[in-house]
Amino acid sequence: MIVGLKRLLMEALMQNLREYSYNENSNNYTIAIQPIVDSNLKHIADELLYRANDTSFSADISDDVQATARACAVAIYEIGIDSLCGQRQLFINASHQWLTDPDLQGLPADQIVIEVLEDTPATDKVIDSLKHLKQQGYTIALDDFILNESSEKLLPYCDIVKIDISTPVNTLLVSRLISQGFTLLAERVETQADFKACQLMGFTLFQGYFYEKPKTQPSSSIRRTASRANQLQLLASLYKERTNLSDIADLIIRDPYLLSATFKRANSADKGSRKPATRLINCLQMIGIRELRTLVSILMLASNSPASRLNLINGLTRGFTCERIAEQRNQDGQEGFIVGLFSLMPTILEIDLGTLLQEVRLGRAIEKALTVKEGSLGRLLKDVQAAEGGEPPKHFPTDTLLKAAAQARALIDAHGVC
Repeated sequence: MIVGLKRLLMEALMQNLREYSYNENSNNYTIAIQPIVDSNLKHIADELLYRANDTSFSADISDDVQATARACAVAIYEIGIDSLCGQRQLFINASHQWLTDPDLQGLPADQIVIEVLEDTPATDKVIDSLKHLKQQGYTIALDDFILNESSEKLLPYCDIVKIDISTPVNTLLVSRLISQGFTLLAERVETQADFKACQLMGFTLFQGYFYEKPKTQPSSSIRRTASRANQLQLLASLYKERTNLSDIADLIIRDPYLLSATFKRANSADKGSRKPATRLINCLQMIGIRELRTLVSILMLASNSPASRLNLINGLTRGFTCERIAEQRNQDGQEGFIVGLFSLMPTILEIDLGTLLQEVRLGRAIEKALTVKEGSLGRLLKDVQAAEGGEPPKHFPTDTLLKAAAQARALIDAHGVC
């Protein structure tokens, strides 16, 4: 009977599968980071740089906002800021639109330096935004600083001034900025002679080939995410007067890329958790509504491509099946769901399980269940997979797979996930 049910289930899934387009080249983007050192050549910070692919040596940017969004998505939500640069600060480029969009101002303020691009106009909106960012605890840097009417208006709201020394340096301006208490960072320091000359002028931070060229960071994730409609509804839910975390969780589990990013961010070192959060609700509580808004906005701006609908439905079906059986066995239903869904996450995200578990902390019990099917969660997963293969264990309800599949399809179909 189960074999017949599984055949009907797969036929139903195939009927609901819509073709999707996926341009692999558009999603090969990654990042590079370049060290920033102090006068003692101590590596104290990094600048985050966008790369269209892992063989690019320069940025190739057509959209400043998308480039920054993609760079932040890789650095913070894929690789993880703690894995990328430890306790060092991370400089990110911020355009006019980035600065004035409150959805993008939920990054970790204790580690992110907002680098205002040199062509940013000193509008009232930009200045108000810089005031707000300062109040939130961010360090502000001005990139490629050249003194003019606009840049002078921005100076009172910044901490670090970056000056490109590949062109003649105005030493009087340098002296004035130092006397006013600004930290000066010399960019494009190519040689040891340049470094020593900048030290004599009063620079205390340095960046350039004399120390190290930018290092490209390969990313293992294939960036496929749910529909834009799903993301827009998620943003709307995050801005409701009474935010319901359960509703938000229902929207997040439709999007494998976002779900993986949520677990990774919640279990990052700077969140300070002693043991990994293994329940989605707990992850959402740890991240907080403000940063969730930023996370969703960044992934939307990065324009990730649609997930395979069939793989996503299969993953959700297994997740809901594991949840139902776990509750029947008096186990944690949410942990059962995570085990089921993450057992197919390598297929959904096109990433091997070992790499996924290195990037996303799920806790020892869930990891053992996924890798060697040990423990109560491992037995649960083994039993569900056996049922999917037509050999259910004793006392396994025969309609569980169909009910879980209907639940998964309803979740996906509700908002037209591609």
